Amino acid sequence: MEQRAGAEMPFLDHLEELRWRILWSLLALVIGVGVAFLIIVKFDALTLIERPIAPLLGGKKLVYTHPGDPFGIVMSTSLWFGVVLAFPVIGYNLWAFIAPALYSHEKRVVLPILIGAVLLFLAGVAMAYFVVIPLTLDFLLTFQTASLDPMITIQEYFSFVISLVVSFGVAFVL
Repeated sequence: MEQRAGAEMPFLDHLEELRWRILWSLLALVIGVGVAFLIIVKFDALTLIERPIAPLLGGKKLVYTHPGDPFGIVMSTSLWFGVVLAFPVIGYNLWAFIAPALYSHEKRVVLPILIGAVLLFLAGVAMAYFVVIPLTLDFLLTFQTASLDPMITIQEYFSFVISLVVSFGVAFVL
């Protein structure tokens, strides 16, 4: 039977290693969210999220019903984007913790699977943003009548977009 790389560690050493890997990953997440927040505020990235619905509103704007909604949207977007920015560090720490327990033939298949999963996730995100969201919004807004005036809140719209984008990304990976 093939040998695993590295010597075995005692249980408490594994816990200490895991603790440090989690702390470094959390630090990367905090830095990623901070950088994402600065990017979103500086480049007004929320207009990118609003782009699919803007032509369907007929000159109207999305509304908010709570004074904290715009800030909440910026923070939620920063969190999602921060996770994306921190993913390489989080992935490295996960790999550095797990890799010593794997055989060499198991290690060889990880990189191709990881690259494929990332590309499939991005393809799902692109499909949702560029195809599914515009078609879905167009379909749903066709049920509007003269007696109905759409008042779509930014919070509801953001939740709708994020759920579709993440769902399609995950579905493409599966």
